[in-house]
Amino acid sequence: MIEQLADPLVHLIRNSIDHGLEDAARRAESGKPAAGTLRLSASHRGAEVAITVSDDGAGLNGERIRRRAEEAGLIAPGQPISEAELNRMIFQPGFSTAAQVTSLSGRGVGMDVVKRTIDGLRGSIDVDTRPGKGTTMTLRLPLTLAIIDGLLVRVGEDRYTIPLAAVEECLELPTGVDGDARGRSFLNVRGELVPFLKLRQVFNTEGRPDPYQKVVVVASDTTRVGLVVDQIIGNNQTVIKQLSRLHSGLKTFSGATILGDGTVALILDVMHLVAFGQKLEERRRAETLGRAA
Repeated sequence: MIEQLADPLVHLIRNSIDHGLEDAARRAESGKPAAGTLRLSASHRGAEVAITVSDDGAGLNGERIRRRAEEAGLIAPGQPISEAELNRMIFQPGFSTAAQVTSLSGRGVGMDVVKRTIDGLRGSIDVDTRPGKGTTMTLRLPLTLAIIDGLLVRVGEDRYTIPLAAVEECLELPTGVDGDARGRSFLNVRGELVPFLKLRQVFNTEGRPDPYQKVVVVASDTTRVGLVVDQIIGNNQTVIKQLSRLHSGLKTFSGATILGDGTVALILDVMHLVAFGQKLEERRRAETLGRAA
């Protein structure tokens, strides 16, 4: 993983220096120190590693990105688009807002390669920018150790492993807790509302659920989410087997492991599973509102 991250990190650092940081005169006009600051850091968050490249430069120019995207036909003129979606345009092949090409950047080659590399490592990239204040690129990568401590759970007849590093606590799902009229599902954990996902619904599991279901509260970055399962079997040391290329699109699983009885248990990728579950909730909520209308 470290070898594959070398080129993407070099490109992000070059971009921050060449595009993000202003010259001394412009920084002085903005009340900043003449010398810019570029910070590279890494931290362990739950079951993932977060690597950030941040600068205190001018930030991304939303108007320039939109104009370039419209010129390239990526979006229609005047098309409504969120700030996050607009910022992700910089990862399109051949996309560049540089006024001139330099030896470091500006050719529109690189950011798309960065994204492809991170996607290949089953990770993601977040862009946080503030005009005049700077930009932070965060690479989120799953831990891919050969052996991890896992929590083995059962959903229907299938068993899954949740990385123990992402687990905060286990609870019993209170009777009658299902969701409000808008389809949202929350659990009151010592006065704090924690959203939860029923893995039976996420995986379309057949059969009736167990009468006393359990909730595994996991942490994905700064978000806490409860995963509802039928049974918590217990802790085990899990040897990770990578999925085949045919299953590379299944982002909700980081791999598989062979249990003592010879059966296979899929290892859940908490970050992607939570994002997938949130999309399902939004889709169900939209369908519910559509039927009500």
